[in-house]
Amino acid sequence: MRRALRRAAAPERVSLSLPSEPASVSLARTAAAGLLAHRDGADALGARLASVVAELLSTAVARARPRDRLIVHFDLARDSVLATVAIDRVGRWRRGGSFLASRTVGLEGRGG
Repeated sequence: MRRALRRAAAPERVSLSLPSEPASVSLARTAAAGLLAHRDGADALGARLASVVAELLSTAVARARPRDRLIVHFDLARDSVLATVAIDRVGRWRRGGSFLASRTVGLEGRGG
């Protein structure tokens, strides 16, 4: 019973793994807008989330190396979405990745 309550309160996570190239920014924008449309979000909220993700991902593309992967996490809570962008850099001296940036977009005024 407690486990079910914790799961209901825990945010849902959707993740993307993208190559470190400029085309990834438009892919992530489209995914962010579609994510909120799928969850009955308003168009304005989807556009705001898409612009936040594009800003974070543009910074990541500028800092990434050609072999790096860009990881985008969307943590969907009841009234907000936390977008996190990380550079996954695997190499001889760097196992794991380097964290880049995270931003929350509130979903107040959501239709539905």
